[in-house]
Amino acid sequence: MEGRDAPASGPDERAQRSSNDRLTLAAVSGLVLAVGALYGPVLLKLWRDWESDEGYSHGVLVAPIAALLVWRQRDRLRRLPRGPSSGGLAIVVVSLMLFAAGSLAAELFSTRISLIGLLAGTIVYVFGWKHLRVVAFPVGFLVFMIPLPALMLDQMTQSLQLIASGMGEQLLRAAAIPVLRDGNVLTLPTITLNVTDACSGVRSLVALLAITSLVAYLDEPTTASAAALTLSAVPLAIGLNGVRIAFTGMAAARFGPQVAQGFIHEASGWAMFVVAFLLIWLLHRVMRAARPSLGTTLEHA
Repeated sequence: MEGRDAPASGPDERAQRSSNDRLTLAAVSGLVLAVGALYGPVLLKLWRDWESDEGYSHGVLVAPIAALLVWRQRDRLRRLPRGPSSGGLAIVVVSLMLFAAGSLAAELFSTRISLIGLLAGTIVYVFGWKHLRVVAFPVGFLVFMIPLPALMLDQMTQSLQLIASGMGEQLLRAAAIPVLRDGNVLTLPTITLNVTDACSGVRSLVALLAITSLVAYLDEPTTASAAALTLSAVPLAIGLNGVRIAFTGMAAARFGPQVAQGFIHEASGWAMFVVAFLLIWLLHRVMRAARPSLGTTLEHA
């Protein structure tokens, strides 16, 4: 049997592609207009928060990184069949209701998080669930650009303050330095250390989670290993913050109270963040090296 060339695209197929392209352009244009009209003031306030809050200064980078991650998937997205779903419209409606409720209650987190829901719902409504699954991480990654709600931030801050001060107390005692702890206040012979909100480690934890999740998404082969690597940032950041407080107390006892404030204090925070990232990277390398040996073990089991 003689082979035959595949038939060229007919007028109907070309017309369908043209219609799909127009639909895509209309959806993107509509989303941009909606974001501009509804979310302009919200995004402006978010930008000001990034500028004024050092703990969320990384937020300005989140959206460009998410866009690059979607761009990396462009060929895969083109090959997927389009399957618009009315479920996306339901997500859009719920997101707009959340936006309205947040606006009426002057609750910034709700209005901001609704934008992510609006984006996800639009993708499902125009392209389908398969497309959303492909870009699920980039869309979800946008969460890291939104500051935590005040109530959650306060509760996390108080809990982490107590944990960090407790760890600092134990490490100082292990180093034979007399210390008395009252809540989040550590009293040493030469200085009193107050573990303030800024020293709780909440903001560095959020930034570390963002970086770790990105590394896990790009280089971990399974969802389970990516989740394990990402979640490892939580105990690591908390533990290193306790070490930082203990180190500050030791340095103050040895060199005087001036090392517990100003530039040296700020530099120690950055140093611990770098150490945390290096340890995350080391754990990632260990997990990566263990995969071939684990696979060989399973094959011979």
